[in-house]
Amino acid sequence: MSKSNEMIRMASKKGYTINKAGEIINPKGKIVKGSVGKFKNSTYKTFGISHNGISRPILVHRFVAYKKFGEAALEAECIIHLNHNSLDNRPENIDIGTYRDIYIAIIKNIC
Repeated sequence: MSKSNEMIRMASKKGYTINKAGEIINPKGKIVKGSVGKFKNSTYKTFGISHNGISRPILVHRFVAYKKFGEAALEAECIIHLNHNSLDNRPENIDIGTYRDIYIAIIKNIC
């Protein structure tokens, strides 16, 4: 199991959740500010939790997918932003799929 997936599960177990706007809510009911960072060729929102003295950033879209699809999200090849906006983490904008799915969507939009 990857450390990233382990931290996603841990955040969920600790009581972190999401709202309809795709924001992370901490166990006390407050919105987590997090940060925005560049990963590969896109910009994504992240938040962090600490566990056993280890702090690791969690990609918000991956956490939203986990809350929406459960374990299937951790096994999926990739998480897809349906409107192609990597900062829009609303649950209705998040899906799971393959890199081929993304490629086909790009080709359909070009042709």
